[in-house]
Amino acid sequence: MGVISQQGFRFKLVANGTQLDTFSDEEIFLSNNVTGLFDIGVLPADFTRQITIPGSKVNNAFFEHVYDISIDSPFLFATNVKVSCYLDFDGIYVSQGYLQLNKVNVIANKFIDSYEITLYGALSSFARDINRLYLTDLDSLAQFNHTASVANITASWDNNLFSGSIVYPFADYGSGWKYTNDALTNGIDDSEGAITTQDYKPAIRVKEVWDAIFEKTGYTYSSNFFTQSWLDDVYMNCNYALKYPEFSGVDLETYGVAKWGPLSGSGWTDRTLSAGVVEYLPWYNTQIDPQAFIGDGASYRVERPTKLSGEISLNVRVSGSNSNVPAFYLYAIDVNTNATGSYQTLATINNFYDQVHYAAGSGGVNRTDISTQAFTTGVIPPGEYYFKLQYLNQYTPSGGMTVTLDPNGQPKSYISIKKVKQAGDYRIMDIPSNMPYGTAGIKLVDFILGIQKKFNLVIYPDNTKQNHFIVETFNDWYNKGEIKDFNKYINLDDNIEVIPANNLAVNKLNFGDTLDTDYVSQQFYKGANREFAKQYYIDTQNFFSQGEFNVKTAFASSPLIYVDGTGVSGSIGGYTPPAASCYRYRFGPAIASGWVNWTNCDGTPDTQYVNIYDTLTIDCAQTGTVTGIGPVTQLTSCS
Repeated sequence: MGVISQQGFRFKLVANGTQLDTFSDEEIFLSNNVTGLFDIGVLPADFTRQITIPGSKVNNAFFEHVYDISIDSPFLFATNVKVSCYLDFDGIYVSQGYLQLNKVNVIANKFIDSYEITLYGALSSFARDINRLYLTDLDSLAQFNHTASVANITASWDNNLFSGSIVYPFADYGSGWKYTNDALTNGIDDSEGAITTQDYKPAIRVKEVWDAIFEKTGYTYSSNFFTQSWLDDVYMNCNYALKYPEFSGVDLETYGVAKWGPLSGSGWTDRTLSAGVVEYLPWYNTQIDPQAFIGDGASYRVERPTKLSGEISLNVRVSGSNSNVPAFYLYAIDVNTNATGSYQTLATINNFYDQVHYAAGSGGVNRTDISTQAFTTGVIPPGEYYFKLQYLNQYTPSGGMTVTLDPNGQPKSYISIKKVKQAGDYRIMDIPSNMPYGTAGIKLVDFILGIQKKFNLVIYPDNTKQNHFIVETFNDWYNKGEIKDFNKYINLDDNIEVIPANNLAVNKLNFGDTLDTDYVSQQFYKGANREFAKQYYIDTQNFFSQGEFNVKTAFASSPLIYVDGTGVSGSIGGYTPPAASCYRYRFGPAIASGWVNWTNCDGTPDTQYVNIYDTLTIDCAQTGTVTGIGPVTQLTSCS
């Protein structure tokens, strides 16, 4: 709609409380098109116009002789600061926003002819502000900072952490959790593989982020939509980077990660071990150590009380009688005090030798094998530690076999630390630093657009309150519409073109989120040939509809997957391990002979006398039911 002076209607331009003078023939085109309500991310947004105003006394005083570089008092008009303004046209349309001075036209170097300015609507101003800031810039979200601890994580599940504004979902961010153990992965159902504080990332209520954006940019809003109670259950994961949260001063992705093994010709290839001796492993071949945790003499640094999860692989030749097999133990010994920081039975490796040697039958044994297993230590105090290895004769203490580590000069053994399990405990969880970042930062405008499209919202400036917006659903906005008579502003003698709305209808509507690059989303896309949660609608009523319209948010939806070993769905219930008909136990190494007691499947008690290093097969008894002497190591089930 063109508003021109000859029709008797004038607009008023008011900036910082001053009504500026305008040319009588200045023409302003106003538009309040419904599409502008959804184009907050496209600049210009609701209203942007360039106009020229005269060099009048009022205007010159307002702009403070900005053109004259010889004047420094009073302070000149600041061209880098937003100046609030609004347009009032006959009391019908009021455009809130700000102006920018572009150019001053001077005659004879002494008279100001005119000022060229740009007027920005409030929505356009808001769009500019949120287009240069990122989610990580929302420093007001620091009100939700807290200590990363099991207590706070579990409290959040009952809405007891910031009244539910922060919760910790149970989600795997790339650790590859399994419920039960295998050779290289400790299950999360036992103490060795248990999930720790750093495995959890917080999620924040979406409304808290929305409010923080308006606070950051100095705007306010009112909305019936955001007062609905169900929005209390709408959260966004604070998933900044990879597997672990972001903590100041530490990178948990590689913290404590290390791998080292023997060097060829170092004296630790073709190394014959002595039964019962705890032997130092001078493995100087550092293969992985991004944060320099491996020290002199192949020691390993522990900075805080923690468990260590890792992996050990042994390249071993066993020769001699097959009536005996080696049993290995791993120690972490303090370099300075010689105290044992951790003692670990390598049960998986020991079970391997029990199966391939002892179970092989009569005859001699001379074979080389590489066996690998995951391990988790007990809590180790801070200090420098050597890892040491011991083997015992599993069946006959007197020996009868030779055990050689890394035979034939092949340094294939190694030890690795994959995770310092308490590395995240009691650090400060800084929420702004953990806001989603993507690959190059996520702008506030993308978040606002995502919410707007997700819930079909319209955002428009309040015509009576500066820097204030109204946010509501499209249906609510549409139902509140009023009928206005604009005939007096239109020259009815001109040709008027009317296009039936049906002619603008599209045939296909596609609603969905953005396809993420995570593994689960990509696998779903490959299998289903569509993005997860995408929906399609086809118009079958309008014969003339054509084309396609896509509504895509800036968010990503990902299908849930179950943790390996827990069943098809987490809603089914707890996991029950399959029953075994019997279990095999070994008693040693630091015990005397004695009686062992257990309970059979039918509930009857049973007992048997065993000697040190004996292996006992017990029907229907599990670890924990066997008492009498110890320690007791469950080697395997024999179902």
